[in-house]
Amino acid sequence: MAAGIFCANTWGIEAGWGYLIGLLAILVFLFFRLNNSSYATRWVFGAGVSCFMFLVGAFLTAHGWKEVKVDWPSEKKAYRAVVQESVQDKPKTYQVPVEVDGKEVWLYIPKDSISASLLPGDELFVYARIEPPKNREEGQTFDYARFLYYKGISGTAYVPADAWRKTGEQSDTRLKTKALLFREKILQKYRQWGIGTEQMPVLSALTLGYKGSLEKETREAYSVAGISHVLALSGMHVGIIWLLLDVLLRPLAKVRLKWLKSILVISVLWIFAFVVGLEASVVRAVLMCMLMEMSLLSGLKPLSLNALAVAAFFMLLYRPFYLFDVGFQLSFVAVLSILVLYPLFYHSFQIKNKVGRWTWGVLCISMAAQLGTAPLVMYYFSSFSVYFLLTNIVAALLVPFIIYGAVLMVVTACIPGLQGIVVKLLNGCVLVLNGLAGWTSSLPYATFTIPVQPIEIIVFYATLGVGVMYWKHKKREWLIRLLAMCTCLLAIHFYLLLENLFCK
Repeated sequence: MAAGIFCANTWGIEAGWGYLIGLLAILVFLFFRLNNSSYATRWVFGAGVSCFMFLVGAFLTAHGWKEVKVDWPSEKKAYRAVVQESVQDKPKTYQVPVEVDGKEVWLYIPKDSISASLLPGDELFVYARIEPPKNREEGQTFDYARFLYYKGISGTAYVPADAWRKTGEQSDTRLKTKALLFREKILQKYRQWGIGTEQMPVLSALTLGYKGSLEKETREAYSVAGISHVLALSGMHVGIIWLLLDVLLRPLAKVRLKWLKSILVISVLWIFAFVVGLEASVVRAVLMCMLMEMSLLSGLKPLSLNALAVAAFFMLLYRPFYLFDVGFQLSFVAVLSILVLYPLFYHSFQIKNKVGRWTWGVLCISMAAQLGTAPLVMYYFSSFSVYFLLTNIVAALLVPFIIYGAVLMVVTACIPGLQGIVVKLLNGCVLVLNGLAGWTSSLPYATFTIPVQPIEIIVFYATLGVGVMYWKHKKREWLIRLLAMCTCLLAIHFYLLLENLFCK
C-alpha cells in the first residue's frame, strides 16, 4: 500500500474508474483462489493481495489529491470560515487554521486583541482572495506548496484587520474542536496556577502538544542538544501515561477484570490523543498501545513488528499523505529501530546493578533510535547532535517527573496549598530541562552538518540491515557483505562531495 501511495504521488496519477475496475477484478480473482489449495501456486494469492493493496494505496492518494486541490476564485470574495485549531504566533501575524467550504485554509491575520482571542469553533466572516499553496521564494529547494498539500491545506490568504469579523457563534461541534477547546481551558489553568512564563511554552508542548508559543531559540537549543523529540508528543509521552494508568488500574486485573482495565486504559489514551490534536506520532503510539493491550488480553507477544505495521496500515488508510510527513517517518523509523536494535545492544552486556541496568537501557534505546533516524534527520535538517547520549539520560529522568507532575497539578487543584508545592517542583524540573538544552547547545562541536542525498539513505539502511544480520548470525559471509556495503556507502558519499565541490 505504501508503494502504491508513493507511485501515485510521484507520477501524479489521477483517480478514475480504472482503479475501481482493477480492485474489483482482483477481488473476484482472490475469491476464486481461496478454493485452490495448491501449495506450488500459493505465491499467486500473495501476489494478488499485494496488487490489491498497491491499487488501494494509489487510489487513496489520487483521491486525496483530488480533494485537497481547489481552484479558488481569482478575485476577493466573502467567505464563512470556522476556526479549526489554536492560532499560531508568527512574527507579524497570527496563522489561523480555518475551514472554508469544507476545505482547510490558513488565514494570516494582523495581531490584535481580537485575533489573539480566537478559539477553535469560532465562526468568522472574511473578505479575502484565497490562493492555492505556493512556494515562498523562486528557486528554493524546499517545496513549501507540496508540504501544505500533504497537511491537507487547500489554500492560504492574508486578511487585513478590517476585512474580517467574528460572528460570536460557535458553529463547529466536532469532537476534535471540543477537544481543542478543552486543551485551551487547560492552558489557561496552567497560567492561573502559577506556571512561569519561561516554563509555560515547554510544559504546554510537552504535556498538551501545543507548540504555538515556543520561541525559535528554544526550538534550536533543544534540537542541537538532541532532545527536540521531548517537545513533540510521541511514543515516549504516551508510554509514560500508559505506565501510570497501568499502575493505577492494576487492582482490576487482580479481581479478574483485566478486560475492563484494558478498556479504560485504551479509552483514556484515545481521549488524550484527541485533546492534543490527533498528531501522527500520538495516533501511532496510541494504536500500538491498544494493540499491546489486546495482545496481553489474548496472551500473545505484546510488542512486535506486526503491531507497528498494523498501526502504520490504519494510519495510511485514514490519510495516505502521512507517508510523506517527517514526523510520521521519524516516529515509525525510531520505533522500528528500537524493536530491532535495542535487544542486540542491551543483551551485549550483562549488568547486575539496577541503576546500571536502567542507565544502560536508556543508553541502548537512545542509541537505537538515533542510529535509525540519523539519515532522515541529516537529510531533512542537515545536522546531527553530538551529545545526544548525555542529554537523553537526563531527559529520561526529568520528562516522567514533568508529565506526572502536570497530572498531579490537575488532581490537586482543589487543594491550593499542596498544588502550590507541586507547581514549584514542576517549574523547577522544566527550568532544569531548559538549562540542560541551553548548556549543551552552547558546548563546542555540539552539532555538525552533513548533507545527505536520498541514494545515501537507501544504502545506509541496506548496510544497517546487513549489519544486524551479521550481529545475529556472526557468519563470515555477512561480514563480507557488511564491509562491501560500507565501502559502497563511503564511495557514494565521497563521489557526491567531490561532485558538489567541482560544481561550485
